[in-house]
Amino acid sequence: MAATVEKLMLKTIASKMKRFSMAQLPDVLKFLHLNMNWEELMDKVSDCRLRPTVTNVVAVVQQYLHDRELLIEGTYHRLLLVDAIIHKSGFWWTMTVDKVNPSFLDKKTIRNNIQAMLNKLNIRAITYVMSYDELFWVLINTVHDNNGTKRRKTSTVKLNSPCFFTVAPGPVSYLFHRPHKVDNRLLKIMMKSIGATKCNPYPLSGKDLQSMVGLLADKENKQDNDHDENDHGVPTEEGENVQEYVDRLFGDKCRVLNHVMINAECESLLFDNAADLEGTTHKIQVELKGDNVMKGVRDMMLSGALQLPYPSWAKKLPQIGTNCVDVKIHV
Repeated sequence: MAATVEKLMLKTIASKMKRFSMAQLPDVLKFLHLNMNWEELMDKVSDCRLRPTVTNVVAVVQQYLHDRELLIEGTYHRLLLVDAIIHKSGFWWTMTVDKVNPSFLDKKTIRNNIQAMLNKLNIRAITYVMSYDELFWVLINTVHDNNGTKRRKTSTVKLNSPCFFTVAPGPVSYLFHRPHKVDNRLLKIMMKSIGATKCNPYPLSGKDLQSMVGLLADKENKQDNDHDENDHGVPTEEGENVQEYVDRLFGDKCRVLNHVMINAECESLLFDNAADLEGTTHKIQVELKGDNVMKGVRDMMLSGALQLPYPSWAKKLPQIGTNCVDVKIHV
């Protein structure tokens, strides 16, 4: 059984490593702690008479791990965490926490705190913590003990899906996680490891976690955005200072939202049969999805697809800090 699990891990390691470019692999190798540096790895590739390509480098690493079985599990989990950090392929979800103890915001301290609580609750799990881009990234993968349980010989062996958490140091107290439905025990352990006691879901999700952190920081620093309609320099005619206004509205920060839901309430006067529906309100829900909804809205303004005056939800989007916008339209 163990050999089968190791084969699955080696296969996953190969597929994950092939997602990185040749320029990224030297940094990836540092995170994996394989007891060899990049120059030594390239010497092994050369000794095998292979060209220095991603595929050949991965093949040499795979063989290296196969010969040193004790390194497979650690490399597998470290690579899952590095992949989650670098590649924006999965959605992250946000929780607000009541507080964060600044003295706990250390890679070693967080890991020790998590491990101590896992041991106390008798939960077998593998934990890795990395510091990258001023954020603390955590992987926790529970280990299921199958001793004493009957398994069919034909049963399929699967690798557990780990939970990922990220903590952003600073005055804003948020905890990010994936998947959406995370083990409640692990969530509480992660909270306590940074000094928090309470948490609540926050309506912000997306693939670009660094951008989500930036959106929340912008939202906290923003003093008042209720004066949009009276902003100085707002274009009054089509084409007048549109470029300058949009540049100022969106700023020079590349924020990303992958999903935005607009909930609008419209008065019946918007419809042709308003006389028959007087006093009623119609609710409309518009969903925007894409690799970068923020950029899409900006381009719509510049191209004229969104006409002046721009809707309030579009002007609030650069600093909204959530995936949901509530709009009331009055006529």
